[in-house]
Order: sequence, then C-alpha cells, then structure tokens
Amino acid sequence: MKKLTAVLLLAAALGATSVFAQNQQQERTEDKWASISYYTVPIVKIYEASDGYLVVYQKNNTGVGSTVIPKSWNRGTADTPRKLKFRPTTGTLQPYMSVVSQDGAFLRVILTVPTSRMHHVWGVVRRGQRLNGTDKETLEKLELF
Repeated sequence: MKKLTAVLLLAAALGATSVFAQNQQQERTEDKWASISYYTVPIVKIYEASDGYLVVYQKNNTGVGSTVIPKSWNRGTADTPRKLKFRPTTGTLQPYMSVVSQDGAFLRVILTVPTSRMHHVWGVVRRGQRLNGTDKETLEKLELF
C-alpha cells in the first residue's frame, strides 16, 4: 500500500512539473535571433613584429593559412571599439583564433593564447622586417579549405 501511494505521488509530481514547464516555454521567432556570428580556427604560430602580428592558423582539413593583424586594433576609444582582444588559455586548452562578424561584416578578432611569450606558439619576426597589411581596417575572409 505504501509503495502504491509513493508511486502515485511521484507520477502526480512529474505530471505537474511537465505542465508548468510547458507553460513557461517562449516562442522562438527569427526577430529575436542575434545578428552576430563567429568561427574559430586553431593557431599554429604567432609571429610578433613591431607593428603587428602574423598569425599562422590551421585550415579545416589540411594545410595552413596566414593573416596579418595590426597592433593598432588592440587600442580602442569610445567612438571606435577595439578590434583585437587577447584571452589567456588555461590548462591544456590549445591556442585558437575567433573571428566575430555582425551582419556579415567583420567586427572583432579574439586570440586565445598563452600569456607567456616563452610558449612555443609565440615567435618573433626578424628585426627590421615589416609586415604587409598592418594598415588595414578589416580582417579579410580567411581561407579555411
């Protein structure tokens, strides 16, 4: 008798929970969707120069690609927000680059890398060598294939 009562109470509680949960669901419509999207690629090496970073990234299947990111993107004002952000990696997380866009236009690039410049992912461009593309305003579409 006690087992039967316990089973009935449990069934009633589950039924009430599902009714309340069903009432609290919100409609999902396209006008509530965000216009921001992003993609990430693993970083193989980052070469630092006086005016920018040369980032070598891994493509989807085979090969590597590279892009130049100006150091000036790391500075921002109230009128023009930063286009470059660094995040430290923790634990065994491997370095990666996230490219964020809003409505299809470039918004920001986030480099998640170790903070120590002694890590194997960091390198230095030869002294006196200038990087081409450090005066650009947006990041070009990266080759992923």
